[in-house]
Amino acid sequence: YERTDLCDALQARYADLAPGVEVRLTTDDQPDDGETVETGFDALEQPVRVAGRVVAKRSFGKKLAFLTLRDQQGTVQLFCESRRFPKADGDTPAGQLAFSDVKTLVDVGDIVGAAGGIKRTDKGELSVTVRELQMLTKAIKPLPDKFHGLTDVEKRYRQRHLDMISNPDVVSTFVARSKVTSAIRSFLEGRGFLEMETPVLHGSAGGADARPFLTYHNALARDLTLRIATELHLKRLVVGGIERVFELGRVFRNEGTSTRHNPEFTSVECYQAFADYGDMMELTESMVLSCASALGAGDTLEYQGTSISLAAPFRRVSMNDLVIEATGIDFLGGGENGGAMK
Repeated sequence: YERTDLCDALQARYADLAPGVEVRLTTDDQPDDGETVETGFDALEQPVRVAGRVVAKRSFGKKLAFLTLRDQQGTVQLFCESRRFPKADGDTPAGQLAFSDVKTLVDVGDIVGAAGGIKRTDKGELSVTVRELQMLTKAIKPLPDKFHGLTDVEKRYRQRHLDMISNPDVVSTFVARSKVTSAIRSFLEGRGFLEMETPVLHGSAGGADARPFLTYHNALARDLTLRIATELHLKRLVVGGIERVFELGRVFRNEGTSTRHNPEFTSVECYQAFADYGDMMELTESMVLSCASALGAGDTLEYQGTSISLAAPFRRVSMNDLVIEATGIDFLGGGENGGAMK
């Protein structure tokens, strides 16, 4: 389907269109009273063409129906009026729906394409005045109830596609993750790091302390594990002469699972020759700030009511000092509390 417009772009372009006013197509007949409505917008040479999922449907009598269309960028209303469709079902071009189909065949969850002019209804809803409507993908199963939504936590995590449809805000999390991943790559490549792909199947698990997933290689007739870290092969690349390497890769740890802990997850590891932990601290500070910048967050974040500053330098403190702060016990210094180690 040749889509020409996204929903949010239409909303922005016609933000000043007054209620009750229509931007007509140049091919449209003039209103019955012979007057031309002044809209402040030029008549459309070509119809706008949008496509997306139907998330709401409302019918009013035999001649009018409204569909709410949602794409990845936003929503727009489809204004379906019988007089704008072909006069008879037999006159409908192949692949297009008649007005009667809007009421009988189109359901919430279907993916449709629509073409027409633009109108803002008397109630202020920006709408596409539909001249052509095509069914692009038919929803065979109904979506979760709109009022209650998809609330089962386990189902939301196991059927992410339903979660994204029922809870549009979830999509923003996926978009943010994609931007962060891209920012990490750009940041490290800008500092001369090379991205590598290292083996997922290992002869023995290494690079971390975790229980691995076990598998079997038929051709080699040997047991293998899925990697629990990317560390060891990246370090071998440094030994081989590549001075700056990193990998954004999936690792697998056969341990507990919850909505906040997945046995299969993505890690980023980077290694740099002729650098120490101080250099890696500076690298981490800059990379975190770069990711926040990619999300438009600046150097300060609000999280659960707490303001978090990402501005460098981060606090630098040893693990032993943190333990002393929390418990008052110096595990490394001996002395009065040194016996606690025993």
